[in-house]
Amino acid sequence: MLTLLTFPGSFGAPSHSPYCVKAMCLLQMLGLNWQPEYMHDPRKMPLSRLPVLKDGDQLIPDSAHIQMHLEAKGVDFNAGLSELEKAQAHALVQMTEAGLYNILVHDRWLVDASWEHTRAEFFKAIPWLIRGPLTRNLRKGIRSKMMAQGTAQFSESERVEHMKRDLVALSAQLGEFAFLFGDAPTAADAAIAPVLDMILNLPVETAARCLLRSWDGLPAYVVRVSDAIYPGAQPVKLSVAA
Repeated sequence: MLTLLTFPGSFGAPSHSPYCVKAMCLLQMLGLNWQPEYMHDPRKMPLSRLPVLKDGDQLIPDSAHIQMHLEAKGVDFNAGLSELEKAQAHALVQMTEAGLYNILVHDRWLVDASWEHTRAEFFKAIPWLIRGPLTRNLRKGIRSKMMAQGTAQFSESERVEHMKRDLVALSAQLGEFAFLFGDAPTAADAAIAPVLDMILNLPVETAARCLLRSWDGLPAYVVRVSDAIYPGAQPVKLSVAA
């Protein structure tokens, strides 16, 4: 049986990492037996992060590498897509993971009111005597990364303007479809919907959460994806090479 090493759930999501939820969705789409193994500290894992897929004696880190590992076995997460659509899907995933994901991280960790909830939820397994110093150091590191990456350098209104461009692109692709590329979910939905889901469910009102909740079509799209391919959903019939 395949085992996914993953962060536990929080704020209504099956994991507090959208990359872990992405991997869960890919496994759910397979229709094979798999199980989660929840962890809080990934430092001993390959690349020192989660998710990690345990497939026999192999440990495959990173959600993109997990997808490639499964595709190498003959699974087609993009069945029916043209080469142009596959290129568009790749671009949308990269846009989401470079833009919207960083807004999610910023609002979880660097908005003071949100951070109180994030710290309480993400680190509740850490003994309280060391929780304060540990989380202060982690938050300091996240702030440095967000400054270097650029998201934390912008004002809230500037971040919202950047976010609007990403949401316009997603809405244009979604159109009247149920999913981004038609009536069935693909790998792009598995990657993009969890990020949107976690912005929608930020623990406090931020400009990003408010914008996305009011955006026509995208909140309903997230519900469709979660109903279709989140853990517990009925498996999607995928094309598998002989």
